[in-house]
Amino acid sequence: TAKFLSMIHGYLDTQKQMNAKYAEEDPGELLGNFDVGAEVTKPSYTQELQQLALTMEVLDQVTTENDNALATSTSSTEKVPVISEKTAKFLSMIHGYLDTRKQMDAKYADEDPGELLANFDVGAEVAKPSYTQELQQQSVDGKPVMSMSELYEAAELAKPVYEKIVQKLVDKVHAATDDDDDDDQVVFAPLKGAKRAEEKANDDYAQRVPGPGASWLFDIVRGSITFASTGELCKCMELLKEPDDEAEFVLVKAKNRFQNPTLSGYRDFNVCIQITVPNADGGSFQHICELQIHHIAIKSLSKELHSHHYYEFFRSYFDGATASLTERMADLEAIGDGEKLDSEYLTKMLTTCMDEVRLGRLIVFFRDYLGEYELAHKACDRLFVICENFGNEPINLAQIYNQVAMTYSEQKKWDEAIAYLEKVIDIQLKELGPDSEDVAMTYNNIALIYDEQNKQDKALELYGKAHDIYVKILEADNAIFGIIYSNMGNTYKASGKYDEALSWYQKAKAIIVKNHGPDHEDVGMTFVNIGDNYRQQGKYEEALEIYVKGTKILMMTLGPDHAWVKTAESDIVELRQKLGNLEDAS
Repeated sequence: TAKFLSMIHGYLDTQKQMNAKYAEEDPGELLGNFDVGAEVTKPSYTQELQQLALTMEVLDQVTTENDNALATSTSSTEKVPVISEKTAKFLSMIHGYLDTRKQMDAKYADEDPGELLANFDVGAEVAKPSYTQELQQQSVDGKPVMSMSELYEAAELAKPVYEKIVQKLVDKVHAATDDDDDDDQVVFAPLKGAKRAEEKANDDYAQRVPGPGASWLFDIVRGSITFASTGELCKCMELLKEPDDEAEFVLVKAKNRFQNPTLSGYRDFNVCIQITVPNADGGSFQHICELQIHHIAIKSLSKELHSHHYYEFFRSYFDGATASLTERMADLEAIGDGEKLDSEYLTKMLTTCMDEVRLGRLIVFFRDYLGEYELAHKACDRLFVICENFGNEPINLAQIYNQVAMTYSEQKKWDEAIAYLEKVIDIQLKELGPDSEDVAMTYNNIALIYDEQNKQDKALELYGKAHDIYVKILEADNAIFGIIYSNMGNTYKASGKYDEALSWYQKAKAIIVKNHGPDHEDVGMTFVNIGDNYRQQGKYEEALEIYVKGTKILMMTLGPDHAWVKTAESDIVELRQKLGNLEDAS
């Protein structure tokens, strides 16, 4: 069968070319219509012709059956699950989104073939600034703003100062470049609407320390510059990054979205500058304003393609975590393979696809990003079919079992997940041996599920098995130990064994810092875990100190919209409330 399937594609292509060649040579079909005569078309089957006739009938039957072998013998007898309305809407947007992204990428390549903009280094300090008191917005008396009214009072005074500074910046760019500036545009927007600003302060910055949230709004005063050439954009960023002696601003924050485009493929620089504003008393205060710097060709194409429409849809779909879809770009393109991703195409994939890599990506996408668990299981079924047709290699089966287990785990069907992981471990032990890294990871995955079932003793037993294997085959400071130690800390914490939990968390932190440095997101998460360990013991002051330290790292590495950051910030608010209640009670 394997040999047959390997020949099918070439056979179909050959037949297609032969038919085309005949049509070209005999467009009037003179040969096709030539009548050879009834007697020889349907001869009497005498003994001499009997064996030939039998052979032809058998071959015809076999060919017909084998042409449809994949569909008839391997397609599922179950009906393909119905795609939810939410997913159907998602799929309807995907094709246009991918096409838009492709055009936006091509436009940038045309305008900046040397990737000068993408490679422009804005500097680590402004790419990921530390949100300390120095960056809080100030009231007109130079103190951190404590309310929206104070912020807007300062913004009113800052706006005309900001506009003069930006216009001077543009003039300097024009003076330093030979580019024609006729198409360049400078736009100053009105102050950001108070209602939207208040929502942003509450939603994004309410838990930021130090507070209040209003003091972290940098886009009340805002504007944009649109340049016609790559050279002008580069010069503008050079002047912002290294201002001359006459400059009246400091660059405090910058995003290079030519390097990291938005979800829709849009590229620009988004920066914040801190300016000095005189007040009525003869003094001054600092105010931070936003400035967007666009390339006219990219901006024009974006408007033509309505790229922001796709950005807003997927931003809403992924609840702000647009990086999730960005990370899946390659998967989406590979899954689609140039075709439109819709319900019909996915149904075809689930019943006829023979590409294991594409199906694997489809499983991840269904399970982890769309929550379509039944479709993920259906894709796993398709992998089983392929595996059966090509010999049921044990390791391949183990990989499929693992995908099924992960899907059940996402559904919180713990017993089913463990049952499949036990199948995985049986195959791995037989095929790879007891000291395989894959065996250790499967032990770890089963232990994680036991944790979810509050079966801490079983979880610790399997973490121990995984640890013992890793000790035999890996260096003592391998990053995997940071994962195992963190998991063991979580299990001891859940068991109420807080001293043991703290010990494992400290071991995990040491490993993570050695492998990834002190500012890695896993370090931040370990601090949060330690803080939670203290919180559960009622040690609120210790907990708060560690929580704040961990949250700062998470904010810096993951950004303010990440779920881990929001959860940690919520815990900090709760801790402050508990400490405040204790002070009131005393």
